[in-house]
Amino acid sequence: IPALRNAQIEGVVAHVDSIVNPQTRTVVVRMEVPNKDGLIKPGMLATMMIESQPTEKLLVPSSAVIREDNHDYVFVKEDDETYRMMAVKLGPEGKGYRPVISGLKEGQNIAVDGAFHLNSERKRQLSGG
Repeated sequence: IPALRNAQIEGVVAHVDSIVNPQTRTVVVRMEVPNKDGLIKPGMLATMMIESQPTEKLLVPSSAVIREDNHDYVFVKEDDETYRMMAVKLGPEGKGYRPVISGLKEGQNIAVDGAFHLNSERKRQLSGG
């Protein structure tokens, strides 16, 4: 906190806004910090270092995702010749991958590079072509 001569204060993250300000590329984070002397005042600017434990997440390549009617889908391999289109809930893309929130389990094989072609074929069959 610059106003407190860059004092280092440990605290706990209480809230992280879900929206990033596109102009400043910042996000509002609220911390619970000890303030028994009342030196920290509302509106003071602080630079924070947030430490966290890494978490393992199931990721899918963005190229495997079909976006249709505001929903995300992947093609899951059922056997040697069959793929089934399955709805999934995914997090935002990062470095070409999207984290799986629900709808897909570890160990399920999905179409990666051929997802677009599988979807085109599915649509062709649905239209009777």
